[in-house]
Amino acid sequence: MDTFQAIKTRRSSRSFEDQPIPEKVISEINEAIMHSPSGSNAQESHFVIVQDKKQIHRVKRFAPGVSGNPTAIVVLCSNKQEALVRGGQDTKEVLRFINLGIVASFIILVAQSHGVGNCPARSFHQQSVKEILELPAEVEPELLISLGYPDQKPRPKTIKPVTEVISHEKYSG
Repeated sequence: MDTFQAIKTRRSSRSFEDQPIPEKVISEINEAIMHSPSGSNAQESHFVIVQDKKQIHRVKRFAPGVSGNPTAIVVLCSNKQEALVRGGQDTKEVLRFINLGIVASFIILVAQSHGVGNCPARSFHQQSVKEILELPAEVEPELLISLGYPDQKPRPKTIKPVTEVISHEKYSG
């Protein structure tokens, strides 16, 4: 599936088949993470890919936003200290979250291009997930992306009219 098709067909999946994600797909997600741009080229983020069923279960206990039984969970983490050192105050306060948003899109689109369902979730207990993953003090989990082959077709997406969302040259909403 090409990138534009992945963008147009992607929907959140919250229910998954018990089917492993091939190593090729995980490898491409790794590559997407490594090639994702970051503001000021700070590269201050860290990512934990959880595939062990017991570890996924532990994370899910403290993540009500993660539905179903995903085959993997990608944990996107930020490091304020490294963001400050590598990119300055703006990276520490703002850009690290923009950077995570960009890489989250890359992860989601790579997964979608392989037919792997996904759903980002912010609803989780950060300290508990941090302890489960044994993250160092300066690294904070910020977003979880569940991955797995969907066991049901996601509902169709409703889209606002383009004129309500996009303006050209000046605001016209």
